[in-house]
Amino acid sequence: MRFSTTKNLLKCITIISFLHSNLSAQIKNNEIEDSLKYDMKDSIAKKSYLKFSTSYLTNYIYNGRRDSITSPYITPLIGYFNKKGLNASFSGYYLNAAKQRRFDFFSLDLNYVHEFNKKFAVSLLANRTFYDKSSTALSSDIRWNFGINVDYDLKFIELFVEGDAVISQKTDFALNLELLKEFSVENNDDEFKIAPAFDINWSTLNYYEGYFNRKNGRKKSTIINSVTTVDNNRFTLMDYEFSLPMSYETNQFVFFVTPTYVIPKNTITTTTVRTTSLNNSVINVVTYNSTTKIERELKQTFFVEFGVYYKLDL
Repeated sequence: MRFSTTKNLLKCITIISFLHSNLSAQIKNNEIEDSLKYDMKDSIAKKSYLKFSTSYLTNYIYNGRRDSITSPYITPLIGYFNKKGLNASFSGYYLNAAKQRRFDFFSLDLNYVHEFNKKFAVSLLANRTFYDKSSTALSSDIRWNFGINVDYDLKFIELFVEGDAVISQKTDFALNLELLKEFSVENNDDEFKIAPAFDINWSTLNYYEGYFNRKNGRKKSTIINSVTTVDNNRFTLMDYEFSLPMSYETNQFVFFVTPTYVIPKNTITTTTVRTTSLNNSVINVVTYNSTTKIERELKQTFFVEFGVYYKLDL
């Protein structure tokens, strides 16, 4: 049974929100990276289409880490998804914090998806991110991301494996493993989907080191210089993530919500060397443990992303 009146009302509300948010949307997720998997899977379609999306993220989490101040984002996105698997999207992340309101960063994403059969697909990814100089996002030292994603459907469970080269001032290597099971209910042309998922993320930690030195660089004076290094910088288990992506899809509109529970692992300890100079001569050097309180006291985090997007078939 279809409720056409309610459906049309929802569409009107969506269009108003859509215009008000300047075609806003999401993706990774972040983190950036996670939402790409769903876009890539969605791109294996019978028709090419444009996607206009808007979403709201309650707090920005990267590899299980968050800033000491909550960072909610409104994300506009426009994307092109080709039926042959070549896709591109551009998104802006508008920071909507109490004392900071600005476009914190922009993200350009390119990917190519090749479906070998109904069970097996491989995707190539490329991402370029542009951060505002005032950004305090934990990923703010990252500029490029190149990766490969493998999707294999085992019927009882779906497996995603993604490997990435993450480029900031140095290069990191990251690995994401996701187990996913999708359930769907169809009602004429409408469809409701729910896909419980479990993620594990590993990464080296050069981006974290770059983040701290970037912050210190903004405060650097002519007489004081601080350099922070990550102790035991190696390929590290970063976090476990439990998420429950849900969506309701009509002919052209998709409403979605993704609650996520994050369990960070392995405290990242840092050491800072603070050098004081006068008349080009070093007069004092102090070395200290600069591990942040939020890192020493790792806590589980819950956040939600919700939004809507419009698909225009080409």
